[in-house]
Amino acid sequence: MAAKVVLHIGLQKSGTTFLQHMLHANHQELAEAGVHYPIPRDWTRGKRTVPNHEWSTYGLLGTEYPWVSPERAAKESTSWQDLLNQTRTCPGTVLLSAEALSVIRTPAVRHLLTCLDTDDIEVVVTTRSLDRALPSLWQQHIRNGNSISFNDYLENLARHRERNLEDDPSAHIWRAFTLSKLIQRWSKAGTTKISVVTTPGSPPSLLWGRFTQAIGTPSLAQAPLTKEAHTGLTAPETLFLSTLNATLNSPKREADRIRQTITERLQTRPQRGGKITIPPEWHPRLTEWTEEDLAALQETPAHIIGNLNDLRPSATRTSPPTPEETAQAGAEAALAVAGLTPNPSQLHRTARRLRRLLP
Repeated sequence: MAAKVVLHIGLQKSGTTFLQHMLHANHQELAEAGVHYPIPRDWTRGKRTVPNHEWSTYGLLGTEYPWVSPERAAKESTSWQDLLNQTRTCPGTVLLSAEALSVIRTPAVRHLLTCLDTDDIEVVVTTRSLDRALPSLWQQHIRNGNSISFNDYLENLARHRERNLEDDPSAHIWRAFTLSKLIQRWSKAGTTKISVVTTPGSPPSLLWGRFTQAIGTPSLAQAPLTKEAHTGLTAPETLFLSTLNATLNSPKREADRIRQTITERLQTRPQRGGKITIPPEWHPRLTEWTEEDLAALQETPAHIIGNLNDLRPSATRTSPPTPEETAQAGAEAALAVAGLTPNPSQLHRTARRLRRLLP
């Protein structure tokens, strides 16, 4: 068994995918520094763009994740066992990275730590401010096919925040984003050390440097960046896509294909409009939530790497998207859809597969 396991629990929209790309690209250098980042043997299965350990944890924790079905959990059980075997045979320190671990409740945390079966388990949490994370979460919600307005989305989150974080499955976002309670859950479960890495969002090299310090490999801080940080949609693009989702009457697979085509086209534009920002009327509430959480965080044993001011809402204000900016996004989307190759029917796809099987 590894002498130490480090669990990277990246909160959503905190640069997790960027860090996982860096870990993958530098896994040999990490190993030379005594930190092993196991690459799941089946990581190319499905739509993953970078190896991480999230799907493997589905095989252990299953429906503890609200979005994982019993069938999916059973499917991933082999992946978890394979990861556990790799962890047991690696010398030194093993680093595992799974964003979804931020939402699991206390019994699941204890179950995971018991299964890892080592006396030295550290946790590294990467996080960013609510006024940066929540707009990113909303635009991802829209990219997934929803059409809720940003204000209604925030209202729903505010209601969820008042629920019991340990008992209510629908409160999983706040199990992650109430940072002090996240730290308390993992600390009380028996972890030996918890580090909180803050990021102001840019430059990406700052996050990577702080992260390498947290995992004990500061010599890798100057490693070349292998991938730019994820770029989401801008305010006018998200507003357009939300309106499209409300009127798009296509089967889910075809609708997803249309959205993906449009998104890829929009992200290539030189002039894309401004970022999504928190409406001014929400700033006092986000500030109140943040200050309450930071005060509680300082009562936990968390070791802070970075600056707690990174987690405070910014005073920066931007103008809402103009009708012209939204119309330009719509025009670009129309061009993207105009060039979309018609999706062949299931019958034609099946026929092609059968012909390939014939002698």
